[in-house]
This record gives sequence, structure tokens and C-alpha cells, in this order.
Amino acid sequence: MTTLAWIAVVDLAAVVFLTVRRVDVRLVLLLGALPLFAAAAGPGMVEMTAKVAAEMANPATIVPIGSAMGFAYVLRVTGCDREMVRLLLRPLRRAPAFLVPGGIAAGYLVNTTIVSQAGTAAVLGPILIPLLRAGGLDAATAGAVLLMGASMGGELFNPGAVEMRKLSELTGIAGHDVVSRQAPLNFIACGAALLTFWILAARRAGAGEGVEPEPAGYGLEEPRVNVFKAMIPVAPLAILFVDGAMGDASPLAEFAGPSKILSAMLVGVSLAWAAAPRSGSRLAHEFFEGAGYAYTHVISLIVAASTFAEGVRRSGLIQVLVRLLADRPGLAPAASALLPWGLGVVSGSGIAPAVAIMEFFVPAAEQLGLDPVRIGTLAALGAHFGRTMSPAAAVVAMCARLADQPGTSLIRRVVAPLLVGLAVMIAVSVLRIF
Repeated sequence: MTTLAWIAVVDLAAVVFLTVRRVDVRLVLLLGALPLFAAAAGPGMVEMTAKVAAEMANPATIVPIGSAMGFAYVLRVTGCDREMVRLLLRPLRRAPAFLVPGGIAAGYLVNTTIVSQAGTAAVLGPILIPLLRAGGLDAATAGAVLLMGASMGGELFNPGAVEMRKLSELTGIAGHDVVSRQAPLNFIACGAALLTFWILAARRAGAGEGVEPEPAGYGLEEPRVNVFKAMIPVAPLAILFVDGAMGDASPLAEFAGPSKILSAMLVGVSLAWAAAPRSGSRLAHEFFEGAGYAYTHVISLIVAASTFAEGVRRSGLIQVLVRLLADRPGLAPAASALLPWGLGVVSGSGIAPAVAIMEFFVPAAEQLGLDPVRIGTLAALGAHFGRTMSPAAAVVAMCARLADQPGTSLIRRVVAPLLVGLAVMIAVSVLRIF
């Protein structure tokens, strides 16, 4: 390896060490990029600043992610998100045997529209956890059901999600097509994790563990669901997928990718206003409040991760890795999933690891004879699974608070299922089963 590549290796080790020490991951990534740009030939610092500026104003990430989070805030103030949750959970009141898989599936579906794991847990938890407790589950298992559903991978079905936007940008494939192509692997990995969790929960129940008498005041009947409000959260997703199916005949055909997603979200905002007219004066504020939250907590991670990834690319280390993997193509899927998984566990973030690994491996996928969307999906799911079992993750803290249990109690119940899901998706990819 070249001297610059060795500098990158040392730099990566320092980044991992500081991340483990709980230093802010954005600060770590930007500081990690400094020596890489400085050591490269040419005006390195100028180019680093230019890269940061380009990412800070990148419409391919800012517009879709900001509008998706803005729409989530509108759903919250109009109450549409709560109605969707109540509609999803209503059948479980009459089918207690399916409380565990149904609760996970409900979180998974809610996360497709609310592209924030902690936000999904905050909306779903106050209704789901009492329902699970009324079914006899102990508080830690109920919290773990919420955690699995809210954080496992449902977000990846939203074309406005961070990982899907980055993968679309790197591959040049339309967002709805990226979502469709990642779906089989997502279903297989998350399905394996859900099934494992269900089996383990049933075994604990059979052994008399994880089951408690129904707490007083739980399981009360909910008032009638407003079906119109409940359907509004999925309206933008339906619009985007119908647009993809219609092609040039779609009313949104003239819109470019980011503008198309923004248009779909604004239609959703209009429907939410129609469902809750009295909230009209607050909708613009809430929409931009959500967009600002996305910039602060999500887009900033993309800026830092993309800048660091560009520094590593300039060092030549990626080319060295590609040459090594070219002789061992079976290792690429495992590396694409395990590296972001490990970073997700230590950092508590699913976005930064996924974006960074995508930047490394997706552009090189074709050289390795692999599908770039598959590689990106492995990175995204690996990062999601790692975050879901991280003590530093915001969604773990949220679920623990809602369940009134230590975060470690929830993590102990989700580790084995998530590791099974991780192993299954790597095996499926290595064996090229589909």
C-alpha cells in the first residue's frame, strides 16, 4: 500500500476509537477527513471545504429528507399518525396470539411513513405497550417488540429515506426503483429476525418467563378510528409508487427526483390540513420545523460521512480493498453488512455508517461483479440492525423510557434475533439465492 493508504488506515482506527468513546460522530468524521485531504496532492483543505459546502447544499438529500421529516411533523400536529397507529393495532386486540409479530409489523409499517426511529417509537409506544402488557407480556419484552418494529428496516421503503436517497444518488437509479429492488432482501432479513424473536418470546412464555398478569388500567377499548386521517400518512408513498408505475403518463412526470418527492409530501400535507382544518395555521411552521430537525440531526451526518468517505477515496485505500475483494468476491457482501453493523453498535447511529460504507463499496460493486443496489441494501440493513442493539441509540432510549425498563434489558431480547437476520441476509447474498 502507499503511504497515503496507510495514513487512511491509521485514520480509520482513530475514528473508530473516538466513536467508541462516544465523541460526537459528526465531529469525529470531519476531524478524520482533515488529515486525509491535507495529505492528498493539491489544495486539500480547499477541496475539503468545497466538498462540505456541496453536501450542505445538495438538493438530492436536503429536499427529500427535509420534506419527509416535515411531513412527519405535520402528521403529529394533525393527529394523523396516531390514527394510523390505532388502525394498525385494532386487529391485535382481537388476536392476542399475534401480539408479538403484529406489534413488530405495526412498528415496521409506521416507520415507512415516519422516517425517524425514535419518532416512530414515540407515536406507537403509548398505544402498543399497554396493548402488549394487557396481553400478558412483561415490560421488557413489550419494549423490545416496540424497538424491533420501530428500528429494524421499515424506513427503507420510503423513497425519501436517507439511505435510499444516497443509494439512488450513487447508482443513478430512481428512488422508487431502488426501494423496490431492496424490498426482497429487506423482507428476508427482517422476517428472519421477527420469526426468531417470536420463537424466543414463545419459549420464554412457555417457561413462565416474560409473562405477567394484566396490569390494572391496561387494554382499555379505544374510541372509533378516523379512517381518513389514518390513511393520510401513506398517501405520499402511494403517490410515488403509482408515479413510478405510470411512467411518462404520470401527472408528476415533469418533476425531477427531489421535486417529485417534495410534491408528494406537499399533497400529504394538504390532505392532513383537510382532515384537521383547525391546525392550518400551524402546518407551515411544523413542516419547516421538521425540515430543520432533519438538517440538524440527519443531513449533518450525511455531510460529515460523505466528506470523510471522499477523503478515504482520495487516499487510495478503497482501490486497495477492491483489489483484495476482487479475488474474494464472497467477502464483499459480508464486509458491506458487518462493517456498518459494527459502527452502528458503537455509535448508536444507522445513518452515518450506512452512508459511509455505501460511499466506499457501491461505486466499486460492478468491478466486483455485484449488484450495487444489493451492496447498498446490505450496508443500510447492517447499520439499522447495529443501531437497534446499541446502548447509545436514541430509539433504544425512547423505547426503554416508554416501557419503564433499562435499555440493556431491551437489547438483550433483540440481539439474537437481529444477529440471525444479519446472518441470513449475508448468506442469501453470498449464495445469490435470488
